[in-house]
Amino acid sequence: MMFRRLRHYVVRNKTDYILGVLTTIVYAGFFVALPVTVGWCIQALVEGMPAEEVGRRCAVLFVIAVARSGVRFFSRVRIFNAARQIEYQIRNDLFEHLQRLPQSFYFRWRTGDLMSRCVNDLTSVRLMLGPGLLSVAQTPVLVGATLAAMFYLNPKLAALVLIPYPLFILISRAFGRAMHSSNLAVQVGLADMSNHLQETVSGIAVVKAYAMEDHTRGRFADLCEELYHRQIRVARVNGAMPAVTSLLPMVGMWIIFLVGGGAVAAGEMTIAEFFTFSMFNYELTFPIFIMGWVFNLVQRGTASVQRIDEVLSSEPAIADPADPVDLVDPRGEIEFRDLTFRYPGSDREPALREVNLHVAAGSVLGIVGPVGSGKTTLASLIPRLYEVEDGHVFIDGIDVNHIALHPLRRSIASVPQDSFLFSMTLADNVAYGLPSTEPAEVLRAAERAQLAKDVAELPERYETVVGERGVMLSGGQRQRTALARALALDPAILILDDTLSAVDAETEAAIQKNLSEVFQGRTVVIVASRVTTVRDADLIVVLDAGRIVERGTHTSLLAEGGLYARLAQDQAALDQRAAQAQALEARG
Repeated sequence: MMFRRLRHYVVRNKTDYILGVLTTIVYAGFFVALPVTVGWCIQALVEGMPAEEVGRRCAVLFVIAVARSGVRFFSRVRIFNAARQIEYQIRNDLFEHLQRLPQSFYFRWRTGDLMSRCVNDLTSVRLMLGPGLLSVAQTPVLVGATLAAMFYLNPKLAALVLIPYPLFILISRAFGRAMHSSNLAVQVGLADMSNHLQETVSGIAVVKAYAMEDHTRGRFADLCEELYHRQIRVARVNGAMPAVTSLLPMVGMWIIFLVGGGAVAAGEMTIAEFFTFSMFNYELTFPIFIMGWVFNLVQRGTASVQRIDEVLSSEPAIADPADPVDLVDPRGEIEFRDLTFRYPGSDREPALREVNLHVAAGSVLGIVGPVGSGKTTLASLIPRLYEVEDGHVFIDGIDVNHIALHPLRRSIASVPQDSFLFSMTLADNVAYGLPSTEPAEVLRAAERAQLAKDVAELPERYETVVGERGVMLSGGQRQRTALARALALDPAILILDDTLSAVDAETEAAIQKNLSEVFQGRTVVIVASRVTTVRDADLIVVLDAGRIVERGTHTSLLAEGGLYARLAQDQAALDQRAAQAQALEARG
């Protein structure tokens, strides 16, 4: 499967490869012609020909040498360009494929491992399809043409020179197996090290807060040492291969001097022929010698293709239907029918059980419940962030599995609990889902999210680069930026997943006041840990262990005295203690 996929890319760039192979054949002709021309020139010197003739033959030798170099350059450029193009195509296809994969895929794969496959492994594939493939295609042609010329010149001596070469096949197979396993181990080691480095840098604040620098340094040192030993094994195999293969041409030269020298002394071979034959053997040295390096490239590239194919072979569980239903001017009606959901690949209990819920278009739904009750999971199923079976989740009466992903998700804006920001300007983060960054739209969304008042404190205002994951901003500012990003899209359905958990009560009240205007004309789903956040919702559902245990309005649920009422009492007690603590701090 992996080589079938690779063949697809090679076929897409077949023109460059065909031109490269054709010029390789031409190069083989010049490769053989050069030793013959050298012998021709030596013959002129041995026979004492006039200087003009010697000069003419040397001029021919110069032309052949220049032409040989030019053809070699052209063949290398064509094949190396094709390899670069394939690297570019695979990298883009790999990135596009990663974006199509569902969130469940990223639960099983480490970020550093994926980065290593997109960078280190792709480089190995390029080297295999460039210098590696050139040598694999070129070496048989050069060796075959050279051997044909050697047998034409002196069949007996050529046969004797070939005696040690069958041994090379056995040696190459042994080295090939060792090289493949060694290179695969190195690529895995690089992925482990990259993953640890990425996690440490991303979580450096936690590392410092818990004084874990020595532990992470020791872990990184262990990974580096393991990678070092694996690379040393590759270096040993890689160093032994050319060391052994370089002995074979030397054995050939010993046979030429032993047998060919005797033939010259006996008058059976001219000095020019002896030099030509010696040059042929010398010419064989480079392609034979380089085979050790080529085996390294091919084996490392094969291991990398295998690792890349593991990612590309992961079929997106969430994809567009074969015959999608158009979602034109969505109203925002949401319905869950007998929904039971378990996370893909998990053997735990279902996260949601027998959920039946209808949310009218243009209404506000509040979802509350204890930690781990399934609140975020329920909201995540609306834009199909996870795989769900047909017949359970509907938008405007249409099964979400029958709607194309792009129009579905363009009609929904979600503000996740973890407010992820990109390392670009604040304005670009707010306008992330828009076709372009329009200052008026950015300003309007920022004002609605109560973010505008903080912009004046930033060094470059809206043009301030917020850093990786928004490290330049506070937790509340990050949440408000994510909220502004969602509001800028003007979606039919707005999902707020505990969006106000990191802001103070005063800011929360100001945001809710503005949001009441924003909510007009759209369906809003609010996932909250604070009961006060959903008190004005048209419908509130209470989840517990994945089931809806209560539903109603704020007033009716308080009157029932159930789980919702207990959560409200607990929240009120927490707010009262916090207020008392602030009052004591103010007096003290």
